[in-house]
Amino acid sequence: MLLHAALFFGALAGATTLVALIPRVIAARIWVGLPLGLVLIGLTASIASFESADPAFDNELALIALVTVTVTRLWQRRWSWMGAQLFATACLAAIAYLLFAGQLTFETVRGFIYVVASAALLLLEIAALSLSASYLFEIIEALARKPQRQHQGDPSFLPKVALQVPAYNEPMEVVAETLKSLAAIDYPDLIVQVVDNNTPDEANWRALEKLCQELGPRFQFMHLENWPGYKAGALNEANRRLPKDVEIVGVVDSDYVVNADWPRAVVDHFADPKVAFVQTPQNYRDWSDDQYLRGLYYSYQYFFEITMPSRAHRNAIIFAGTMGLIRLSVLREIGGWNSDIVTEDAEASLRMLARGYRGVYEPRPFGAGLMPLSFDGLKKQRFRWALGGMQILRLHWKSLLVPGAGEKLTLGQRIHYLLGSVQWFGDPLMACFTLLLLATAFATAFHHQLPIRTMTGAILGLPVAFLATGLLRAVWAMKLKTRCTWRDAIAGLQVWFALSWVVTLACVRGLLRFHTAFLRTPKSKEGEATWFQVLRSASIEVLLSVAGFVAAIAMLIRAPSMSTAALSFLLVFQAS
Repeated sequence: MLLHAALFFGALAGATTLVALIPRVIAARIWVGLPLGLVLIGLTASIASFESADPAFDNELALIALVTVTVTRLWQRRWSWMGAQLFATACLAAIAYLLFAGQLTFETVRGFIYVVASAALLLLEIAALSLSASYLFEIIEALARKPQRQHQGDPSFLPKVALQVPAYNEPMEVVAETLKSLAAIDYPDLIVQVVDNNTPDEANWRALEKLCQELGPRFQFMHLENWPGYKAGALNEANRRLPKDVEIVGVVDSDYVVNADWPRAVVDHFADPKVAFVQTPQNYRDWSDDQYLRGLYYSYQYFFEITMPSRAHRNAIIFAGTMGLIRLSVLREIGGWNSDIVTEDAEASLRMLARGYRGVYEPRPFGAGLMPLSFDGLKKQRFRWALGGMQILRLHWKSLLVPGAGEKLTLGQRIHYLLGSVQWFGDPLMACFTLLLLATAFATAFHHQLPIRTMTGAILGLPVAFLATGLLRAVWAMKLKTRCTWRDAIAGLQVWFALSWVVTLACVRGLLRFHTAFLRTPKSKEGEATWFQVLRSASIEVLLSVAGFVAAIAMLIRAPSMSTAALSFLLVFQAS
Protein backbone atom coordinates (compact mmCIF):
# COMPACT_ATOMS: atom_id res chain seq x y z
CA MET A 1 0.00 0.00 0.00
CA LEU A 2 2.78 2.44 0.84
CA LEU A 3 4.51 1.65 -2.44
CA HIS A 4 1.34 2.34 -4.40
CA ALA A 5 0.69 5.55 -2.44
CA ALA A 6 4.23 6.78 -3.10
CA LEU A 7 3.86 6.13 -6.83
CA PHE A 8 0.38 7.72 -6.89
CA PHE A 9 1.44 10.93 -5.17
CA GLY A 10 4.70 11.01 -7.13
CA ALA A 11 2.78 10.85 -10.41
CA LEU A 12 0.33 13.52 -9.23
CA ALA A 13 3.16 15.83 -8.11
CA GLY A 14 4.95 15.36 -11.43
CA ALA A 15 1.79 16.08 -13.42
CA THR A 16 1.06 19.17 -11.32
CA THR A 17 4.61 20.42 -11.90
CA LEU A 18 4.28 20.02 -15.68
CA VAL A 19 0.89 21.76 -15.80
CA ALA A 20 2.20 24.60 -13.61
CA LEU A 21 4.83 25.29 -16.27
CA ILE A 22 2.08 26.48 -18.63
CA PRO A 23 2.27 30.30 -18.73
CA ARG A 24 0.17 32.06 -16.07
CA VAL A 25 -1.27 28.81 -14.67
CA ILE A 26 0.73 28.89 -11.42
CA ALA A 27 -0.77 32.28 -10.46
CA ALA A 28 -4.26 31.67 -11.92
CA ARG A 29 -7.33 32.61 -9.89
CA ILE A 30 -9.19 29.91 -8.00
CA TRP A 31 -11.92 29.49 -10.65
CA VAL A 32 -9.17 28.37 -13.04
CA GLY A 33 -6.81 26.62 -10.62
CA LEU A 34 -9.43 24.61 -8.71
CA PRO A 35 -11.03 22.88 -11.74
CA LEU A 36 -7.60 22.25 -13.23
CA GLY A 37 -6.36 20.77 -9.96
CA LEU A 38 -9.42 18.54 -9.65
CA VAL A 39 -8.90 17.27 -13.20
CA LEU A 40 -5.29 16.36 -12.40
CA ILE A 41 -6.30 14.49 -9.24
CA GLY A 42 -9.13 12.70 -11.06
CA LEU A 43 -6.96 11.70 -14.02
CA THR A 44 -4.23 10.37 -11.73
CA ALA A 45 -6.79 8.28 -9.81
CA SER A 46 -8.34 6.97 -13.03
CA ILE A 47 -5.00 5.95 -14.54
CA ALA A 48 -3.85 4.39 -11.26
CA SER A 49 -7.05 2.33 -11.01
CA PHE A 50 -6.18 0.55 -14.27
CA GLU A 51 -2.92 -0.64 -12.71
CA SER A 52 -4.36 -1.34 -9.27
CA ALA A 53 -6.38 -4.24 -7.96
CA ASP A 54 -8.10 -1.90 -5.50
CA PRO A 55 -9.70 1.14 -7.21
CA ALA A 56 -11.29 2.14 -3.90
CA PHE A 57 -7.82 2.72 -2.47
CA ASP A 58 -7.00 5.04 -5.37
CA ASN A 59 -10.16 7.01 -4.62
CA GLU A 60 -9.05 7.30 -1.00
CA LEU A 61 -5.65 8.58 -2.12
CA ALA A 62 -7.37 11.12 -4.37
CA LEU A 63 -9.46 12.28 -1.42
CA ILE A 64 -6.34 12.59 0.75
CA ALA A 65 -4.74 14.70 -1.97
CA LEU A 66 -7.78 16.98 -2.26
CA VAL A 67 -8.06 17.46 1.51
CA THR A 68 -4.32 18.18 1.81
CA VAL A 69 -4.45 20.75 -0.99
CA THR A 70 -7.47 22.41 0.62
CA VAL A 71 -5.77 22.58 4.02
CA THR A 72 -2.63 24.01 2.39
CA ARG A 73 -4.70 26.64 0.60
CA LEU A 74 -6.41 27.61 3.88
CA TRP A 75 -3.02 27.74 5.62
CA GLN A 76 -1.55 30.03 2.95
CA ARG A 77 -4.56 32.10 1.90
CA ARG A 78 -2.59 34.34 -0.43
CA TRP A 79 -1.37 31.40 -2.53
CA SER A 80 -3.13 30.41 -5.73
CA TRP A 81 -4.86 27.03 -5.82
CA MET A 82 -2.27 25.60 -8.21
CA GLY A 83 0.52 26.85 -5.96
CA ALA A 84 -1.07 25.10 -2.99
CA GLN A 85 -1.54 21.91 -5.02
CA LEU A 86 2.05 21.95 -6.23
CA PHE A 87 3.38 22.21 -2.67
CA ALA A 88 0.89 19.77 -1.13
CA THR A 89 1.35 17.00 -3.70
CA ALA A 90 5.15 17.28 -3.60
CA CYS A 91 5.04 16.93 0.20
CA LEU A 92 2.63 13.97 0.01
CA ALA A 93 4.91 12.21 -2.49
CA ALA A 94 7.95 12.78 -0.27
CA ILE A 95 6.16 11.58 2.89
CA ALA A 96 4.79 8.44 1.20
CA TYR A 97 8.22 7.62 -0.23
CA LEU A 98 9.92 8.08 3.14
CA LEU A 99 7.34 5.88 4.88
CA PHE A 100 7.91 3.16 2.29
CA ALA A 101 11.68 3.54 2.60
CA GLY A 102 11.39 3.28 6.38
CA GLN A 103 9.26 0.16 6.10
CA LEU A 104 11.74 -1.39 3.69
CA THR A 105 14.64 -0.48 5.98
CA PHE A 106 13.35 -2.13 9.13
CA GLU A 107 11.07 -4.95 7.96
CA THR A 108 14.04 -7.22 7.23
CA VAL A 109 17.01 -6.84 9.58
CA ARG A 110 20.24 -8.21 8.07
CA GLY A 111 22.69 -7.38 10.80
CA PHE A 112 23.91 -4.41 12.79
CA ILE A 113 25.90 -2.77 9.98
CA TYR A 114 22.91 -3.04 7.64
CA VAL A 115 20.58 -1.37 10.16
CA VAL A 116 23.00 1.47 10.93
CA ALA A 117 23.85 2.13 7.27
CA SER A 118 20.22 1.92 6.13
CA ALA A 119 19.03 4.17 8.96
CA ALA A 120 21.72 6.71 8.03
CA LEU A 121 20.55 6.59 4.41
CA LEU A 122 16.96 7.17 5.53
CA LEU A 123 18.04 10.20 7.58
CA LEU A 124 19.88 11.59 4.56
CA GLU A 125 16.74 11.15 2.44
CA ILE A 126 14.59 12.88 5.08
CA ALA A 127 17.02 15.80 5.17
CA ALA A 128 17.24 16.06 1.37
CA LEU A 129 13.48 15.99 0.82
CA SER A 130 12.90 18.46 3.66
CA LEU A 131 15.34 20.91 2.06
CA SER A 132 13.63 20.34 -1.29
CA ALA A 133 10.30 21.29 0.31
CA SER A 134 11.83 24.50 1.69
CA TYR A 135 13.11 25.49 -1.77
CA LEU A 136 9.69 24.75 -3.26
CA PHE A 137 8.00 26.88 -0.58
CA GLU A 138 10.14 29.88 -1.60
CA ILE A 139 9.37 29.32 -5.28
CA ILE A 140 5.62 29.24 -4.66
CA GLU A 141 5.89 32.34 -2.48
CA ALA A 142 7.54 34.15 -5.40
CA LEU A 143 5.34 32.82 -8.22
CA ALA A 144 1.93 31.99 -6.74
CA ARG A 145 1.37 34.48 -3.93
CA LYS A 146 -0.94 37.44 -4.37
CA PRO A 147 0.98 40.71 -4.06
CA GLN A 148 0.56 42.63 -0.84
CA ARG A 149 0.94 46.30 0.03
CA GLN A 150 4.55 47.35 0.44
CA HIS A 151 5.86 49.43 3.33
CA GLN A 152 5.25 53.12 2.65
CA GLY A 153 7.66 55.86 3.67
CA ASP A 154 7.59 59.64 3.94
CA PRO A 155 9.32 61.26 0.92
CA SER A 156 9.95 64.42 2.93
CA PHE A 157 12.09 62.54 5.48
CA LEU A 158 15.72 63.28 4.56
CA PRO A 159 18.05 62.46 7.49
CA LYS A 160 21.82 62.83 7.34
CA VAL A 161 23.34 59.78 5.65
CA ALA A 162 26.89 58.43 5.68
CA LEU A 163 27.85 56.01 2.91
CA GLN A 164 30.82 53.84 3.87
CA VAL A 165 33.18 52.30 1.32
CA PRO A 166 35.41 49.66 2.97
CA ALA A 167 38.58 49.05 0.96
CA TYR A 168 41.57 46.75 1.18
CA ASN A 169 44.30 46.95 -1.45
CA GLU A 170 41.73 47.72 -4.14
CA PRO A 171 42.64 48.41 -7.79
CA MET A 172 42.50 52.19 -8.18
CA GLU A 173 40.71 52.05 -11.52
CA VAL A 174 37.88 50.06 -9.88
CA VAL A 175 37.43 52.03 -6.66
CA ALA A 176 37.80 55.36 -8.51
CA GLU A 177 34.74 54.54 -10.60
CA THR A 178 32.82 53.77 -7.41
CA LEU A 179 33.78 57.02 -5.70
CA LYS A 180 32.99 59.13 -8.75
CA SER A 181 29.50 57.62 -8.89
CA LEU A 182 29.03 58.46 -5.20
CA ALA A 183 30.13 62.03 -5.89
CA ALA A 184 27.25 62.34 -8.36
CA ILE A 185 24.56 61.25 -5.88
CA ASP A 186 21.65 63.65 -5.57
CA TYR A 187 21.09 63.90 -1.81
CA PRO A 188 21.16 67.07 0.32
CA ASP A 189 22.89 65.88 3.50
CA LEU A 190 25.42 63.17 2.66
CA ILE A 191 28.98 62.24 3.53
CA VAL A 192 31.06 59.46 1.99
CA GLN A 193 33.43 57.73 4.37
CA VAL A 194 36.18 55.77 2.60
CA VAL A 195 37.63 53.26 5.07
CA ASP A 196 40.97 51.81 3.99
CA ASN A 197 41.66 48.79 6.16
CA ASN A 198 45.22 47.47 6.47
CA THR A 199 46.30 48.03 2.85
CA PRO A 200 50.02 47.10 2.95
CA ASP A 201 51.06 49.24 -0.03
CA GLU A 202 51.26 52.86 1.13
CA ALA A 203 51.32 54.13 -2.45
CA ASN A 204 47.95 52.47 -3.03
CA TRP A 205 46.13 54.02 -0.09
CA ARG A 206 47.84 57.37 -0.54
CA ALA A 207 46.48 57.51 -4.09
CA LEU A 208 43.03 56.70 -2.70
CA GLU A 209 43.38 59.45 -0.10
CA LYS A 210 44.34 61.95 -2.81
CA LEU A 211 41.32 60.99 -4.92
CA CYS A 212 39.02 61.60 -1.94
CA GLN A 213 40.52 65.07 -1.48
CA GLU A 214 39.96 65.84 -5.17
CA LEU A 215 36.32 64.76 -5.01
CA GLY A 216 35.48 67.43 -2.45
CA PRO A 217 34.38 67.95 1.17
CA ARG A 218 31.66 65.30 0.96
CA PHE A 219 34.41 62.65 1.11
CA GLN A 220 36.22 61.62 4.28
CA PHE A 221 39.18 59.24 4.12
CA MET A 222 40.58 57.14 6.93
CA HIS A 223 43.41 54.61 6.87
CA LEU A 224 43.58 51.96 9.59
CA GLU A 225 46.94 50.31 10.14
CA ASN A 226 47.19 46.83 11.72
CA TRP A 227 43.51 47.03 12.63
CA PRO A 228 41.79 43.91 14.03
CA GLY A 229 38.43 42.51 13.02
CA TYR A 230 38.74 42.62 9.22
CA LYS A 231 35.91 44.52 7.46
CA ALA A 232 33.58 44.46 10.49
CA GLY A 233 36.26 45.81 12.82
CA ALA A 234 37.09 48.61 10.40
CA LEU A 235 33.44 49.61 9.99
CA ASN A 236 32.93 49.65 13.76
CA GLU A 237 35.79 52.13 14.09
CA ALA A 238 34.41 54.16 11.18
CA ASN A 239 31.03 54.38 12.92
CA ARG A 240 32.73 55.59 16.09
CA ARG A 241 34.28 58.49 14.13
CA LEU A 242 31.07 59.61 12.42
CA PRO A 243 29.62 63.07 13.16
CA LYS A 244 26.96 63.10 15.88
CA ASP A 245 24.16 64.12 13.52
CA VAL A 246 24.46 61.09 11.20
CA GLU A 247 21.31 58.97 11.48
CA ILE A 248 21.66 56.47 8.63
CA VAL A 249 24.70 54.59 7.35
CA GLY A 250 24.98 52.68 4.10
CA VAL A 251 27.59 50.20 2.91
CA VAL A 252 28.88 50.26 -0.67
CA ASP A 253 31.39 47.73 -1.95
CA SER A 254 34.43 49.27 -3.60
CA ASP A 255 33.48 47.91 -7.04
CA TYR A 256 29.94 49.33 -7.19
CA VAL A 257 28.75 52.05 -9.55
CA VAL A 258 25.81 53.62 -7.72
CA ASN A 259 22.79 55.36 -9.26
CA ALA A 260 22.40 59.06 -8.50
CA ASP A 261 18.91 58.58 -6.98
CA TRP A 262 20.17 56.33 -4.18
CA PRO A 263 19.73 56.70 -1.21
CA ARG A 264 17.00 59.34 -1.70
CA ALA A 265 14.69 56.75 -3.30
CA VAL A 266 14.67 54.46 -0.24
CA VAL A 267 15.61 56.53 2.80
CA ASP A 268 11.97 57.57 3.29
CA HIS A 269 11.26 54.19 4.92
CA PHE A 270 13.22 55.34 7.98
CA ALA A 271 10.46 57.82 8.82
CA ASP A 272 8.96 54.76 10.53
CA PRO A 273 10.96 54.42 13.78
CA LYS A 274 10.51 50.64 13.73
CA VAL A 275 12.48 50.30 10.48
CA ALA A 276 16.07 49.34 11.30
CA PHE A 277 17.41 48.61 7.82
CA VAL A 278 16.49 48.77 4.14
CA GLN A 279 18.04 46.38 1.63
CA THR A 280 18.00 46.70 -2.15
CA PRO A 281 19.04 43.94 -4.60
CA GLN A 282 22.68 43.54 -5.48
CA ASN A 283 23.21 43.88 -9.20
CA TYR A 284 26.18 43.43 -11.51
CA ARG A 285 27.67 44.73 -14.75
CA ASP A 286 29.92 43.48 -17.57
CA TRP A 287 28.42 39.99 -17.69
CA SER A 288 26.19 39.73 -20.74
CA ASP A 289 28.83 38.76 -23.32
CA ASP A 290 30.11 35.63 -21.52
CA GLN A 291 28.12 32.43 -20.92
CA TYR A 292 29.84 31.66 -17.60
CA LEU A 293 29.18 35.18 -16.31
CA ARG A 294 25.57 35.06 -17.51
CA GLY A 295 25.00 31.86 -15.57
CA LEU A 296 26.72 33.35 -12.53
CA TYR A 297 24.65 36.53 -12.80
CA TYR A 298 21.34 34.69 -12.83
CA SER A 299 22.43 32.39 -10.01
CA TYR A 300 22.92 35.55 -7.91
CA GLN A 301 19.61 37.01 -9.05
CA TYR A 302 17.73 33.93 -7.84
CA PHE A 303 18.31 35.00 -4.23
CA PHE A 304 17.05 38.55 -4.73
CA GLU A 305 14.13 37.60 -6.98
CA ILE A 306 12.86 34.54 -5.10
CA THR A 307 14.36 34.08 -1.64
CA MET A 308 14.31 37.69 -0.44
CA PRO A 309 10.68 38.39 -1.49
CA SER A 310 9.64 35.19 0.30
CA ARG A 311 11.42 36.32 3.46
CA ALA A 312 10.02 39.84 3.16
CA HIS A 313 6.48 38.54 3.61
CA ARG A 314 7.37 37.65 7.22
CA ASN A 315 9.76 40.50 8.04
CA ALA A 316 12.66 38.06 7.82
CA ILE A 317 14.96 39.54 5.17
CA ILE A 318 18.70 39.69 5.72
CA PHE A 319 20.86 42.77 5.57
CA ALA A 320 23.09 41.80 2.66
CA GLY A 321 25.70 44.50 3.14
CA THR A 322 26.33 46.50 0.01
CA MET A 323 23.49 48.70 -1.28
CA GLY A 324 21.76 48.56 2.08
CA LEU A 325 20.99 51.31 4.59
CA ILE A 326 20.86 50.86 8.35
CA ARG A 327 19.75 53.06 11.25
CA LEU A 328 22.93 53.94 13.14
CA SER A 329 21.25 54.08 16.56
CA VAL A 330 19.95 50.52 16.15
CA LEU A 331 23.33 49.28 14.96
CA ARG A 332 24.87 50.76 18.10
CA GLU A 333 22.05 49.33 20.22
CA ILE A 334 22.97 45.77 19.19
CA GLY A 335 26.68 46.40 19.79
CA GLY A 336 27.80 47.04 16.21
CA TRP A 337 29.11 44.56 13.66
CA ASN A 338 30.31 41.21 15.00
CA SER A 339 33.91 40.90 13.83
CA ASP A 340 33.95 37.16 14.63
CA ILE A 341 31.40 36.47 11.86
CA VAL A 342 32.53 36.53 8.23
CA THR A 343 28.98 37.39 7.12
CA GLU A 344 28.61 40.12 9.71
CA ASP A 345 25.83 41.87 7.78
CA ALA A 346 23.37 38.94 7.81
CA GLU A 347 24.15 38.22 11.47
CA ALA A 348 23.50 41.83 12.48
CA SER A 349 20.08 41.81 10.82
CA LEU A 350 19.07 38.79 12.90
CA ARG A 351 19.98 40.63 16.10
CA MET A 352 18.04 43.71 14.96
CA LEU A 353 14.92 41.69 14.19
CA ALA A 354 15.24 40.00 17.59
CA ARG A 355 14.89 43.46 19.16
CA GLY A 356 11.53 43.88 17.44
CA TYR A 357 12.65 46.10 14.56
CA ARG A 358 11.69 45.80 10.92
CA GLY A 359 13.67 45.29 7.73
CA VAL A 360 12.33 46.59 4.41
CA TYR A 361 13.16 45.03 1.05
CA GLU A 362 13.10 47.41 -1.92
CA PRO A 363 13.12 45.17 -5.01
CA ARG A 364 14.63 47.73 -7.42
CA PRO A 365 18.44 47.75 -7.87
CA PHE A 366 20.26 51.08 -7.51
CA GLY A 367 23.76 50.14 -8.62
CA ALA A 368 25.92 47.49 -10.23
CA GLY A 369 29.13 45.85 -9.07
CA LEU A 370 31.61 43.32 -10.40
CA MET A 371 31.19 39.57 -10.01
CA PRO A 372 34.17 37.29 -9.31
CA LEU A 373 35.90 36.98 -12.68
CA SER A 374 37.58 33.65 -11.94
CA PHE A 375 36.31 30.36 -10.57
CA ASP A 376 38.90 30.52 -7.80
CA GLY A 377 37.58 33.93 -6.71
CA LEU A 378 34.02 32.62 -6.83
CA LYS A 379 34.98 29.66 -4.65
CA LYS A 380 36.46 32.00 -2.02
CA GLN A 381 33.30 34.09 -1.98
CA ARG A 382 30.98 31.09 -1.69
CA PHE A 383 33.19 29.50 0.98
CA ARG A 384 32.88 32.69 3.05
CA TRP A 385 29.10 32.85 2.63
CA ALA A 386 28.57 29.20 3.60
CA LEU A 387 31.00 29.46 6.51
CA GLY A 388 29.14 32.55 7.72
CA GLY A 389 25.91 30.57 7.64
CA MET A 390 27.48 27.94 9.89
CA GLN A 391 28.75 30.62 12.28
CA ILE A 392 25.28 32.18 12.54
CA LEU A 393 23.79 28.74 13.21
CA ARG A 394 26.33 27.99 15.94
CA LEU A 395 25.95 31.41 17.56
CA HIS A 396 22.16 31.75 17.41
CA TRP A 397 20.75 28.20 17.37
CA LYS A 398 19.08 28.69 20.75
CA SER A 399 17.36 31.87 19.56
CA LEU A 400 16.08 30.04 16.50
CA LEU A 401 15.07 26.73 18.09
CA VAL A 402 14.36 27.23 21.79
CA PRO A 403 10.95 28.81 22.59
CA GLY A 404 11.35 32.04 24.52
CA ALA A 405 15.08 32.34 23.77
CA GLY A 406 14.82 34.51 20.66
CA GLU A 407 13.64 37.74 22.31
CA LYS A 408 11.01 39.17 19.92
CA LEU A 409 11.63 36.88 16.93
CA THR A 410 8.42 35.57 15.36
CA LEU A 411 7.99 31.96 14.26
CA GLY A 412 8.32 32.98 10.61
CA GLN A 413 11.56 34.85 11.28
CA ARG A 414 13.00 31.88 13.18
CA ILE A 415 12.14 29.47 10.36
CA HIS A 416 13.56 31.67 7.60
CA TYR A 417 16.82 32.37 9.43
CA LEU A 418 17.16 28.71 10.43
CA LEU A 419 16.64 27.65 6.82
CA GLY A 420 19.07 30.34 5.69
CA SER A 421 21.80 28.42 7.50
CA VAL A 422 20.48 24.87 7.13
CA GLN A 423 20.00 25.12 3.36
CA TRP A 424 23.78 25.26 2.99
CA PHE A 425 23.75 21.60 4.07
CA GLY A 426 22.19 20.70 0.73
CA ASP A 427 25.67 20.54 -0.75
CA PRO A 428 27.15 18.22 1.93
CA LEU A 429 24.08 16.02 1.44
CA MET A 430 24.79 15.90 -2.28
CA ALA A 431 28.41 14.97 -1.53
CA CYS A 432 27.23 12.12 0.73
CA PHE A 433 24.86 10.79 -1.93
CA THR A 434 27.63 11.04 -4.54
CA LEU A 435 30.03 8.98 -2.41
CA LEU A 436 27.28 6.43 -1.70
CA LEU A 437 26.44 6.16 -5.40
CA LEU A 438 30.12 5.71 -6.23
CA ALA A 439 30.47 2.91 -3.67
CA THR A 440 27.27 1.26 -4.93
CA ALA A 441 28.38 1.50 -8.55
CA PHE A 442 31.80 -0.05 -7.98
CA ALA A 443 30.33 -2.77 -5.75
CA THR A 444 27.72 -3.60 -8.40
CA ALA A 445 30.34 -3.64 -11.15
CA PHE A 446 32.20 -6.34 -9.20
CA HIS A 447 28.94 -8.19 -8.42
CA HIS A 448 28.94 -7.34 -4.73
CA GLN A 449 26.20 -5.78 -2.62
CA LEU A 450 26.75 -3.14 0.03
CA PRO A 451 25.22 -3.81 3.48
CA ILE A 452 22.55 -1.16 2.97
CA ARG A 453 18.90 -0.98 1.96
CA THR A 454 18.28 -1.39 -1.78
CA MET A 455 15.23 -0.71 -3.94
CA THR A 456 14.11 -2.37 -7.14
CA GLY A 457 11.27 -1.92 -9.58
CA ALA A 458 9.14 1.15 -10.20
CA ILE A 459 10.00 2.80 -6.88
CA LEU A 460 13.50 3.51 -8.23
CA GLY A 461 11.90 6.04 -10.54
CA LEU A 462 10.80 8.22 -7.63
CA PRO A 463 14.26 9.50 -6.57
CA VAL A 464 14.92 10.29 -10.23
CA ALA A 465 11.54 12.05 -10.45
CA PHE A 466 12.20 14.01 -7.24
CA LEU A 467 15.54 15.17 -8.63
CA ALA A 468 14.21 16.01 -12.09
CA THR A 469 11.14 17.93 -10.92
CA GLY A 470 13.12 19.79 -8.26
CA LEU A 471 15.68 20.96 -10.81
CA LEU A 472 12.97 21.78 -13.33
CA ARG A 473 11.13 23.95 -10.80
CA ALA A 474 14.33 25.81 -9.87
CA VAL A 475 15.24 26.53 -13.50
CA TRP A 476 11.64 27.47 -14.31
CA ALA A 477 11.41 29.87 -11.36
CA MET A 478 14.73 31.47 -12.28
CA LYS A 479 13.58 31.94 -15.86
CA LEU A 480 10.23 33.46 -14.88
CA LYS A 481 11.51 35.89 -12.25
CA THR A 482 14.72 37.02 -13.96
CA ARG A 483 13.34 36.79 -17.54
CA CYS A 484 16.42 34.95 -18.72
CA THR A 485 16.57 32.22 -21.35
CA TRP A 486 16.33 28.52 -20.54
CA ARG A 487 20.00 28.20 -21.46
CA ASP A 488 21.05 30.92 -19.02
CA ALA A 489 18.86 29.47 -16.26
CA ILE A 490 20.48 26.06 -16.75
CA ALA A 491 23.90 27.75 -16.69
CA GLY A 492 22.95 29.32 -13.36
CA LEU A 493 22.07 25.87 -12.05
CA GLN A 494 25.44 24.57 -13.22
CA VAL A 495 27.18 27.31 -11.24
CA TRP A 496 25.39 26.16 -8.07
CA PHE A 497 26.47 22.57 -8.57
CA ALA A 498 30.02 23.51 -9.53
CA LEU A 499 30.37 25.06 -6.06
CA SER A 500 28.97 22.05 -4.22
CA TRP A 501 32.32 20.73 -3.01
CA VAL A 502 33.62 24.07 -1.71
CA VAL A 503 30.34 24.66 0.15
CA THR A 504 30.68 21.18 1.65
CA LEU A 505 34.16 22.04 2.92
CA ALA A 506 32.89 25.34 4.34
CA CYS A 507 30.06 23.59 6.22
CA VAL A 508 32.43 21.03 7.72
CA ARG A 509 34.93 23.75 8.63
CA GLY A 510 32.24 25.91 10.21
CA LEU A 511 30.90 23.04 12.31
CA LEU A 512 34.36 22.06 13.56
CA ARG A 513 35.81 25.53 14.18
CA PHE A 514 34.04 28.83 14.82
CA HIS A 515 36.78 31.41 14.26
CA THR A 516 38.30 31.88 10.82
CA ALA A 517 40.07 34.39 8.60
CA PHE A 518 38.09 36.69 6.29
CA LEU A 519 38.44 35.63 2.64
CA ARG A 520 38.35 38.70 0.40
CA THR A 521 36.74 38.41 -3.03
CA PRO A 522 39.18 39.64 -5.73
CA LYS A 523 37.97 42.72 -7.63
CA SER A 524 40.09 42.15 -10.74
CA LYS A 525 41.13 39.27 -12.95
CA GLU A 526 44.74 38.27 -12.64
CA GLY A 527 45.52 37.29 -16.23
CA GLU A 528 44.37 34.27 -18.20
CA ALA A 529 44.69 30.94 -16.40
CA THR A 530 46.37 27.97 -18.07
CA TRP A 531 44.61 24.60 -18.33
CA PHE A 532 46.88 23.29 -15.59
CA GLN A 533 45.87 26.15 -13.28
CA VAL A 534 42.20 25.56 -14.04
CA LEU A 535 42.46 21.84 -13.26
CA ARG A 536 44.45 22.54 -10.12
CA SER A 537 41.84 25.05 -8.92
CA ALA A 538 39.09 22.44 -9.30
CA SER A 539 41.11 19.25 -8.74
CA ILE A 540 38.69 17.60 -6.28
CA GLU A 541 35.67 18.45 -8.43
CA VAL A 542 37.37 17.02 -11.53
CA LEU A 543 38.38 13.85 -9.66
CA LEU A 544 34.83 13.23 -8.41
CA SER A 545 33.42 13.91 -11.87
CA VAL A 546 35.76 11.46 -13.59
CA ALA A 547 35.12 8.83 -10.92
CA GLY A 548 31.37 9.26 -11.37
CA PHE A 549 31.43 8.79 -15.13
CA VAL A 550 33.77 5.77 -14.88
CA ALA A 551 31.66 4.13 -12.17
CA ALA A 552 28.40 4.67 -14.06
CA ILE A 553 29.80 3.16 -17.27
CA ALA A 554 31.38 0.23 -15.41
CA MET A 555 28.12 -0.55 -13.60
CA LEU A 556 26.07 -0.49 -16.80
CA ILE A 557 28.53 -2.71 -18.66
CA ARG A 558 29.05 -5.23 -15.87
CA ALA A 559 25.47 -5.44 -14.56
CA PRO A 560 22.96 -4.04 -17.08
CA SER A 561 19.40 -3.68 -15.73
CA MET A 562 16.70 -1.08 -15.13
CA SER A 563 17.94 -0.62 -11.57
CA THR A 564 21.53 0.03 -12.59
CA ALA A 565 20.31 2.34 -15.37
CA ALA A 566 18.46 4.48 -12.79
CA LEU A 567 21.50 4.54 -10.50
CA SER A 568 23.75 5.39 -13.45
CA PHE A 569 21.51 8.31 -14.36
CA LEU A 570 21.79 9.71 -10.83
CA LEU A 571 25.55 9.17 -10.82
CA VAL A 572 26.07 10.82 -14.21
CA PHE A 573 24.00 13.78 -13.06
CA GLN A 574 26.11 14.14 -9.93
CA ALA A 575 29.30 13.82 -11.97
CA SER A 576 28.26 16.36 -14.58
